[in-house]
Amino acid sequence: MKLYKVDALVLRSIECGNGDKLLVLFSREHGKMKVMAHGVTKPTSRKRGSVQLFTYTRFLIHRGRELDSVSQCEGIEMFSFLRDSLEQISYASYLAELIDSLTPEGEQNEPLFLLVLETLRLMEKGEAEILTRSFEVKAAGLMGYQPVLDACAQCGEPLSGELFFSLGIGGVLCEVCSAADPRAVPCSKGLVETLKVLSSWPADRLHQLKISQADRKQIKRLLYSYLKYHLEKELKSASFLNRFATDLWGAGKDI
Repeated sequence: MKLYKVDALVLRSIECGNGDKLLVLFSREHGKMKVMAHGVTKPTSRKRGSVQLFTYTRFLIHRGRELDSVSQCEGIEMFSFLRDSLEQISYASYLAELIDSLTPEGEQNEPLFLLVLETLRLMEKGEAEILTRSFEVKAAGLMGYQPVLDACAQCGEPLSGELFFSLGIGGVLCEVCSAADPRAVPCSKGLVETLKVLSSWPADRLHQLKISQADRKQIKRLLYSYLKYHLEKELKSASFLNRFATDLWGAGKDI
């Protein structure tokens, strides 16, 4: 069929001149996809509002020989609250870049699609940082990178003694097995329990979670290092979040 429908979140857009934009979408039906939206930056375009970043939109797509194009579109959720807060839009940018980096084109992942929608919806109520940490660990699991948290990732025995987290082995190590990875970092039992909660609790319960500022910093660094290890690259939006936090709160504060 020449026309098909998708419900998708706009992750990224690239100006192409003549009012056109190349859109990177994350759709329920086909996962990540690239489509051309002709004339959408023109003031008279009816599609203009529905192709903004982080908009959840229903698209009617026309199949092309090399690149599909947007025939019609209608915004479902605009997440307009994001544009009222630099902090929230920064977190949304990080989620979008993370999905773009984690997912291959054309591979459906409905659980990840539903997870990012729920995370964006809940951000309106606050706790963007905790929601983002939970998204990181859940998204890693959905992409096959779930860190081992219930037992030693090396020997499989119950966790005991001092604990360590290994990026390469993929989870928590007991004291004995920590020698298997000299680069493993210390990780307290309390921190492991918090990671388990972040990976298992429904997102709408996370506001009940109380995490100290020190643990928030350690969890942020640990999860970002873990994702960076698997992605094999830095994420630009993560660097911006740290600069934003420093400007807002002073040196040494991480978001």
